Amino acid sequence: MASKLPPPPIVNPKRKNFLGQPAPQGYVAGVGRGATGFTTRSDIGPARDANDVPDDRHPAPAKRKKDDDEDLEEDLNDANYDEFAGYGGSLFNKDPYDKDDEEADAVYEAIDERMDEKRREYREKRRKEEIEKYRQERPKIQQQFSDLKRELCAVSEEEWKNIPEVGDARNRKQRLHGRREKFTPLPDSVLTRNLGGESSTSIDPKSGLASAFPGMLTPTGDLDLRKIGQARNTLMDIKLNQVSDSVSGQTVVDPKGYLTDLQSMIPTYGGDINDIKKARLLLKSVRETNPNHPPAWIASARLEEVTGKLQAARNLILRGCETCPNSEDLWLEAARLVPVDTAKNVIAQAVNHLVNSVKLWIKASELEQDMKAKKRVFRKALEHIPNSVRLWKAAVELEEPEDAKILLSRAVECCPTSVELWLALARLETYENARKVLNKARENIPTDRQIWITAAKLEEAHGNTTMVEKIIDRSINSLAANGVEINREHWLKEAVDAEKSGAVLTCQAIIKFVIGHGVEDEDRKHSWLEDADNFTSQGAFECSRAVYSHSLETFPAKKSIWLRAAHFERQHGTRDSLESLLQRAVAHCPQAEVLWLMGAKSKWLAGDVPAARSILSLAFQANPNSEEIWLAAVKLESENWEYERARKLLAKARNSAPTPRVLMKSAKLEWHLGDLAEALKQLQTAIEQFPDYPKFYMMQGQIHVLQQRMTQARESYNLGTRKCPTSVPLWLLLARLDENQGNMTRARSVLEKARQKNPQNSQLWLEAIRLEWKTGLKDIASAMMAKALQDCPISGLLWAETIFIVDRPQRKTKSVDALKKCEHDPHVLLAVSKLFWTERKTQKCREWFNRAVKIDPDFGDAWGYFYKFELLHGTVEEQNDVKKRCVQAEPRHGEVWTSISKGPQNWRARTEDILLLVAEALPVPV
Repeated sequence: MASKLPPPPIVNPKRKNFLGQPAPQGYVAGVGRGATGFTTRSDIGPARDANDVPDDRHPAPAKRKKDDDEDLEEDLNDANYDEFAGYGGSLFNKDPYDKDDEEADAVYEAIDERMDEKRREYREKRRKEEIEKYRQERPKIQQQFSDLKRELCAVSEEEWKNIPEVGDARNRKQRLHGRREKFTPLPDSVLTRNLGGESSTSIDPKSGLASAFPGMLTPTGDLDLRKIGQARNTLMDIKLNQVSDSVSGQTVVDPKGYLTDLQSMIPTYGGDINDIKKARLLLKSVRETNPNHPPAWIASARLEEVTGKLQAARNLILRGCETCPNSEDLWLEAARLVPVDTAKNVIAQAVNHLVNSVKLWIKASELEQDMKAKKRVFRKALEHIPNSVRLWKAAVELEEPEDAKILLSRAVECCPTSVELWLALARLETYENARKVLNKARENIPTDRQIWITAAKLEEAHGNTTMVEKIIDRSINSLAANGVEINREHWLKEAVDAEKSGAVLTCQAIIKFVIGHGVEDEDRKHSWLEDADNFTSQGAFECSRAVYSHSLETFPAKKSIWLRAAHFERQHGTRDSLESLLQRAVAHCPQAEVLWLMGAKSKWLAGDVPAARSILSLAFQANPNSEEIWLAAVKLESENWEYERARKLLAKARNSAPTPRVLMKSAKLEWHLGDLAEALKQLQTAIEQFPDYPKFYMMQGQIHVLQQRMTQARESYNLGTRKCPTSVPLWLLLARLDENQGNMTRARSVLEKARQKNPQNSQLWLEAIRLEWKTGLKDIASAMMAKALQDCPISGLLWAETIFIVDRPQRKTKSVDALKKCEHDPHVLLAVSKLFWTERKTQKCREWFNRAVKIDPDFGDAWGYFYKFELLHGTVEEQNDVKKRCVQAEPRHGEVWTSISKGPQNWRARTEDILLLVAEALPVPV
């Protein structure tokens, strides 16, 4: 039995199970293959006209409205909470909003606006500064080249023609890319139409172009190469004519007119044009809002003036004058902007509106060119404003003395409180009338000191000196009675002015009665000496002298004031005034030895030796057994070749005042006179009396060296170093003695021992370094210098030596380091001066030399180098100036200076002679 086939399945196994089912939400066909969603016309619908009835079959899905509860729900999440402001939302938005809430919000808003106004000015100012700074750092191209554009107005026609063409920096391909001409071959129809050989300038109806070429074919139809060349030349002429209209070629532009146009295009305002527009709109708004506000019109006119629109500025300011005719500033601005001939009419209108304006009347006089017209204007002005001091002064300045006197007589009647008018009238009057005028002035103005001071000057000028102090005294009492504060500084300034005007007695009287006003008793001396120094610095020497005089009257027994006054007279006074002061000084302070010595020296320098001896004899009586006076008397006799008298004086001094200095001067005198045996004898006696005085051993050793007895010299130095181990010059002399004899090892040991006895001594370190340098051991010298600077880090002597020990390229660096460590050390300043000298910087070298001698005037080596520099690079006046300053300073110290000044052959040499010898001995720095 045949089996039956199974029935076909109900579901086709080849059919996908998702067919016929709706697509899931967000499904896009083919997104797995990289496809994206797209929209077809069927999705949008057919195109419809704007007037068609809308199709509401597929409306847009309506948005779900929030519930009221959901909308009013508060966000109390922690992310929405701030420690200062609280929650971001309002905690009270459910409550009703009543009038109290509205009033509170208005108050808070007003407070916020007020706080913003306080900060607005600072914020706008800061923003403006930032913008200006940004514009300065990054200026616009227009601003960068504005000055160059202005200079084009000075370019001549010839220079303009000679300006070269601008080159092209691009490569050849880029340059020729736009210039390559592309030619299209002409069709045969164009050639056949020109077979006649005539030029055709008609427009081709097919191409619409005019042909500028002559006929290119002969009647026979063959090419004519000659006419082709002519056509090419014609084309070249056309191009050359086009190119010639340029700056460098045969131009058709008028160069003068072109330059004039350029000049007219110069921007007078370098700011942004947008800022100008904003300012113009803002000022226009201000004028329209408040047309009676004069500053708005002035600002608008000045804005137009700055931007170069002068006529617009004039129109604006004149409209402002019509709107605000009572504004003085508006009329003055209008007179400034309009031309001179128009300005007179403007000022005339202004005076009609403001007849009491002083500025307008003065402007009217300035516009007049004729002197009579100026006087007429002022007299007209004084009719309307008789109490104007400014108008009276201006009117008086134009008049002659006689007419000015009449005007001033009327002026003081109209302006009785003007001090200047009273004083001017007093100057023009005679002596008697001037006294009357000043008396009237004091009656009208009892509170002004100028009238009293002028009266004192008047009396002094006419020889009535007794009245000067009375007037000043009465003035202070009168002013104090009228409640005027006596300002000490103002009165002292009046004293300086009085001295400059030549009224010395008035100056002295003012200082006498005012110097003690407002100063405590315990501060008088200090304050008065400060006043004297201030007057001296201002060049008011009479005021300083008056202060010293009053101070000495108050404190006659103060030696310090007498010394300050004596130094002042020595620098700024005469010899007579100095001697007179010193005579009074020794009368009040007979125990002050220095005052006696200054008086004797002044007489000696003047050549009056007997007077100097008499002064010293009086000093002996006042100060018996005074070492200073004994030595001064010895010096006076020895300087005047009276050696026997000097020996007798020294013998008496040794008996009455046997001090180490007296014994040393005795031996030194014998040494200088050539009696070395007597000198050694006295030194031996002195050493027995004062074994701890180092100069005795030094002199003894030096005399032995002169006698070529080196062993005895070494013994003297060794004995001195044992007795006086802290005397550095003794150690140096001993080391140099060994060095001169060639015993370098012994010299090193001596210096090493000296450094152990005297640690951190820069002179000993320097001597050791120089010893190694002389022997050629420069590396050891450099290492020793490093150790020395560690031991003495602020020694100017070592730093100055360091600058010239190092190589030349490192000198500048070392000089900077030295100045950082020892900024005010004279040795360092001298080394820097020498460094500039080696670099041929003469001006800087001179400046640093001046610094060195100013910081330490007693440093003789600086003066010697300075004078040598001026001898080589300065003028005769500069050389004499340095010499004069050196003589005034009288230097005593310096390595080279002392070696020359203390030499036996120069014991009578003066400062000027020693300066010449030092300058000759010093080497030129290299």
